[in-house]
Amino acid sequence: MERIVRFLLLVLCMFLVACEGRKEESYEGKVVVIEVGENSLANAQSFQFMKRTLERAENEGARAVVFELNTPGGLAWETSDLMMKTMQQLHIPAYAFVNTHAISAGALVASACDRIYMAPVSSIGAAGIVSGDGEEIEPMMRRKVESAFDSFVRSVVTKKGHNPAVIRAMMIPSKEERKFGEVTVEPDALLTLTGEEAVSKDEQGKPILAAGIAKSVEDLLKQENNGNPVVNAEPTGFEQIAMWLAMISPLLILIGMAGIFIEFKTPGFGIGGIAAIVAFSLFFFGNNVAGNLAGYEMVALFVLGIALIIVEFATGGSFIVFGIAGVVCVLVALFGGMLSTIDVEHLLDNPSAGWSDYAAVAAGPAFKLALGCVGGAVVILLLMRYLPDLPLFNRLSNATASGGPAGSAVTLDEVAVDTVGVTTTELKPSGKALIDGKLCEVSSIGGVIPIGTPVCVVGHSAFGLLVAPVELDGKSK
Repeated sequence: MERIVRFLLLVLCMFLVACEGRKEESYEGKVVVIEVGENSLANAQSFQFMKRTLERAENEGARAVVFELNTPGGLAWETSDLMMKTMQQLHIPAYAFVNTHAISAGALVASACDRIYMAPVSSIGAAGIVSGDGEEIEPMMRRKVESAFDSFVRSVVTKKGHNPAVIRAMMIPSKEERKFGEVTVEPDALLTLTGEEAVSKDEQGKPILAAGIAKSVEDLLKQENNGNPVVNAEPTGFEQIAMWLAMISPLLILIGMAGIFIEFKTPGFGIGGIAAIVAFSLFFFGNNVAGNLAGYEMVALFVLGIALIIVEFATGGSFIVFGIAGVVCVLVALFGGMLSTIDVEHLLDNPSAGWSDYAAVAAGPAFKLALGCVGGAVVILLLMRYLPDLPLFNRLSNATASGGPAGSAVTLDEVAVDTVGVTTTELKPSGKALIDGKLCEVSSIGGVIPIGTPVCVVGHSAFGLLVAPVELDGKSK
């Protein structure tokens, strides 16, 4: 088993080193292109990557940043954070290249750039605000949210030299008809501009929104008289791993739960414990690097929860409060670890946030946690039904218990209740006992039982016999 552990750790280390081995190319004197694709604005991990890229571009002396947009939109609050904070701190030019769609949150990102260029066939707009599940927002709450967004978007786009009325027409419908040059927005409709409409002139003779039409990023830079080399921003190895791990968090929770169950059902430290440690370590590592709240605090809370659950098992369930507190700590740590740092910071900075705002932030992590826990419960039920009959499980269990090869299987019905035997391994709570000359799988109902302790059979379970310590008078405790 020690060799297996060493091998798994070696493989994991080699994998991480290989992913991180690529040295990041310097941005100095270059134009950094950030691709904003279909899902880029729909997950918090992508925003963390974009923020980090912008900070690198600023610190390493890049000549400009280009957002190449082809997105249907995404998360509103994360987009506002990107617009209000990171993009406004840039001292280098930022361009938006709409190729081919910048819809909803994509239109807001574009409007936070210094200049916007449209592909020959493209569109931008339709930035109306909806709830996290896509449903219609209650009227009063909608007014509050739209007012807040209109305020900060107006300040950003005005600073960038864009017409705030155009962006407002993309976000908030009006009872009245609105006109921008030859473009008309019907009552109760949202503005969406084609590439040609975006570069057409308004009543003052200025482009409605975009500076020009560009066929490519290179064409855009040519029009901006920027001949610097171009580099595409790509996530590092760790960032790619983190984004992937954060997405499969429910699967990691499932594996961790199954591993803990197997570990409790087999004596000694085995493959179940290894699987649980690896799964939950990857869970917290991935979510932390991806920009969620899976920091030291959540890890400490998770470890505390596991410790309380172990205490509950060790005392034979005498103090149910330990078990309840442990489960609560574990669930809170897993749920909190998947919360977006940006979302939480926004809620804390927004005194007018209501229950719907909190619900929208909690919905994704809550769904992932529920999915992982339900999946873990299903796997545990399957393990209870089929694992005891698997030859591999019997070999691992017997080899762990006796240090040697497995013996012959024992049918539970062959061992009657009240039969007395002696433990051949420590029961914590599962292990082995020699009963009627047969090596049996047993589980303690009285906490941890040391090796060599007389025990009495008190019942049967899917994983073996249930036993309790025997007092000197021969009665079970």
